[in-house]
Amino acid sequence: MKIKARLGEAFRIYFILVTLITILLIIVGLLFDADRRFGYEAFLSPLIYAALGVIPTLFINTDRELSMKKLLIRHVIQLLIIEAVMMTVIFTSKNIPSEKTGMVVVLAAGIAVIYVLSIVVEYIFELTQSREMNIALEAYQNRRRN
Repeated sequence: MKIKARLGEAFRIYFILVTLITILLIIVGLLFDADRRFGYEAFLSPLIYAALGVIPTLFINTDRELSMKKLLIRHVIQLLIIEAVMMTVIFTSKNIPSEKTGMVVVLAAGIAVIYVLSIVVEYIFELTQSREMNIALEAYQNRRRN
């Protein structure tokens, strides 16, 4: 994959992740830490977490078409890397109450759900693009025949 296409994919995934991480933080915050009040720096956390989540997609990628098995293995490896990075952030951050076991479990599960949802959203986006390209190609071929 060319660097421009790879960066475009990372950019799309980044904004999908920012949205989904913000939703997760709202849910987890309301469930486990509803009394906490944040300053404006709290708006930075989804941006930073999404940037950390995009890193594996920049390095674990290939130009070749992958079989379904290899694609699943790649996604599992990416998820494990993202989980490890995020758990490191959670346990080293002073702003996240990691002593609340339930909160950590929900965050870990939420990270996995966000990862899966980002793949689904990306798949729907690519499917839509593919259909549009097929329609345009078919129209082009019909014009060439006539």
